[in-house]
Amino acid sequence: PLGSFGFDQASIKSREIEQILQSGKKGSKETIAHLSKLVVELRQQLETEPNLPKPTESLPLPTFHSPFPISHSPRLLIVDDDVTLAQGLGSELAAWKIQVEVAGDISQGRKAIAGNRPDVVLLDLCFPESAGNGFELLEELKTTEPPVPVVVFTAQESFAERVRVARLGGRGFLQKPVAPQKVMDAIAKALQQSGPPQAKLLIVDDDPQILDQLSTVLEPWGFQLTLLNDPQQFWETIEECTPDLLILDVEMPQFSGIDLCQVVRNDPRWGELPVLFLSAVQDAETVQQVFMAGADDYVQKPIRAPELLARVLNRIERSRLRLSIIAQKNKMLSDK
Repeated sequence: PLGSFGFDQASIKSREIEQILQSGKKGSKETIAHLSKLVVELRQQLETEPNLPKPTESLPLPTFHSPFPISHSPRLLIVDDDVTLAQGLGSELAAWKIQVEVAGDISQGRKAIAGNRPDVVLLDLCFPESAGNGFELLEELKTTEPPVPVVVFTAQESFAERVRVARLGGRGFLQKPVAPQKVMDAIAKALQQSGPPQAKLLIVDDDPQILDQLSTVLEPWGFQLTLLNDPQQFWETIEECTPDLLILDVEMPQFSGIDLCQVVRNDPRWGELPVLFLSAVQDAETVQQVFMAGADDYVQKPIRAPELLARVLNRIERSRLRLSIIAQKNKMLSDK
């Protein structure tokens, strides 16, 4: 329909012409005159630009509510055998300051990735040479370090494929055809989820070896770490570093992690601070005490790096989302 391309009034005129032609009354002079008038008006409206931004205009960036900022000019690789579609989409996305490269098959996609690693990949799943190649590339990108975020963009639609994409670490699933705005939203979300956390962590453990181990795991991911092995210095340290997440050992001299967690929860400034416990203690009573004190998560020692990283990222993202929702509600109330 013409309305799908921004010609709303022209769409109305065309439907009126169609109804007249189908009515069987097209032989009268009045009808012919009216038809002629409608055709002229339709032609004039089609020659007029639809109510869409001009090619030279800069489209406004959509509003995102993720805690991680989109990079200034990210590199996008589109891997799709429909090169015309991919290039057209790339031209649309360029208005959002996205650097776009198009690969017409999986082999070209692999070469493009090896030559200039993209920030995000928009990937079709089906290619003439092999139905499974899209999934193969998705799995390869998951294993890179750090992983390249992938948004799947395909005409296929099945729940089984959605599950498979999710299992392979896909950051989005779009079914063709889809508006460029929705593609941009998905790309921005994938970039924000995969970007550096830019979060401050306070870690309290009386074992220096554990602190070193945690530093080795977390620092490469861009976290700002404050390491503390003396719980007696906890309060002055937390006020100085204002962390986004607190990691505590359970058993420590003088003050236990449970003591510190309760103190944090008693102060209104830290009521929303995510608290994650690390401990070799696994008995049900201790775990219950930890959560009764206000903990958000509990990770057992010995530390498994992938699990710890996933828990930390998850807690930070949930916390920032919750704070964003609270801020939006407060703004709505203040605007009333």
